[in-house]
Amino acid sequence: MKRLLRYAAGCLLLTAFPGCPAAEADSVFTIEDPPVDFEVIDADDGSGQYYFDGIGDFGPFATFNDAVLGSFGEARSMAEFDISPFTVPPDEYISVATFEVKLTDIHVFGLGVDGETPESLAADGYVGDGIEEISDFQIADGNLLDSVPTPDPYVGQVLSFDVTSFVTDLVDAQETWVGLTVRAETFGGLMMEEGDGFPRLIIETAVEDDCPADVNHDDTVDIDDVFEVLGHWGESGGPADVNNDGMVDIDDLFAVLGEWGPCP
Repeated sequence: MKRLLRYAAGCLLLTAFPGCPAAEADSVFTIEDPPVDFEVIDADDGSGQYYFDGIGDFGPFATFNDAVLGSFGEARSMAEFDISPFTVPPDEYISVATFEVKLTDIHVFGLGVDGETPESLAADGYVGDGIEEISDFQIADGNLLDSVPTPDPYVGQVLSFDVTSFVTDLVDAQETWVGLTVRAETFGGLMMEEGDGFPRLIIETAVEDDCPADVNHDDTVDIDDVFEVLGHWGESGGPADVNNDGMVDIDDLFAVLGEWGPCP
């Protein structure tokens, strides 16, 4: 299966490729068509023994194509992205990491689903190893990273899950595989693209800010920056996420108060 790690301008940012210029500030790295993607099913065998226990019962099946939550089972699609060639450029940090999938069909049948669509899809994360394993279902179960509403899904729709904190933690820990799963959060099912650039992981980096508490970039940390943090409260990332932990919360407010005054 094709794997592509590319820079936004089209240059491969890998040290193994001579002649490629060094990464510039505010870079975008995209990993498309991961080398490992598959499906695992948690289903009732008729006795109730395997009924929604969070453990994969069937698979792994070599396809990434559906997220189904039915009356007697569920199917999750899973992808593992090789991030071993990726390094954060000097003086930069991971500002955003996005897991994207593309819908190909909204009429799904099986596992008790008869064409119904779920109200939302969720992405869970796990540390991958580059191997399709049925046990990955259980490892990822419960590690929710993000949820995207799907009240009116349509063919061709691209869903983006924020996985910034999770990817940052794995990169910091020098892990080489990011494992991500997609599942339906409510009754129903949706089909997703496998190939032609999907699923994909997009990692964006940005220059470290010498004065991150200056949220509005007016060279002074003051009440206006407090209002900026409050105005983005609960959001994932962005300039108001002063400490870059993936969430705008009380820690960012304390960071602003702790850096009060003119920027150095």
